Amino acid sequence: MARILALAIVAVLALGAHALAGGDDYDASNDTEGAGPAYFGFVRDNRGSPVSDAQVVLRPKMGDPVTIKTNVLGLYRSHVSKDVAPDDVQISCEKNGYKQTRVYRRTPPGAKDMFIETECTLQRL
Repeated sequence: MARILALAIVAVLALGAHALAGGDDYDASNDTEGAGPAYFGFVRDNRGSPVSDAQVVLRPKMGDPVTIKTNVLGLYRSHVSKDVAPDDVQISCEKNGYKQTRVYRRTPPGAKDMFIETECTLQRL
């Protein structure tokens, strides 16, 4: 549990610090109060290195998909509508020259319906 909480804190701090530095395309307009749970995580290659500028797609069963790009750390964060159950959202990642090999999804203990964390692994073609 401590590891997951630490990862969540690092993710939030990384987004904030990097956004303040003006170094990524993080869209704060997609991070609104009253939105559904925060979907966040990292996209890495099969060696564990971050994959920047990868597309992460959140596809609810009903409604429009949400697409966001990762920053230089391979980190993303976004929301879907609060009316969509987290279990009804499929998460995928992609980037030209790579194929998706794994998406691991978890909800940190005590964060039910607040945070959905994913690790996405891409392999270079």
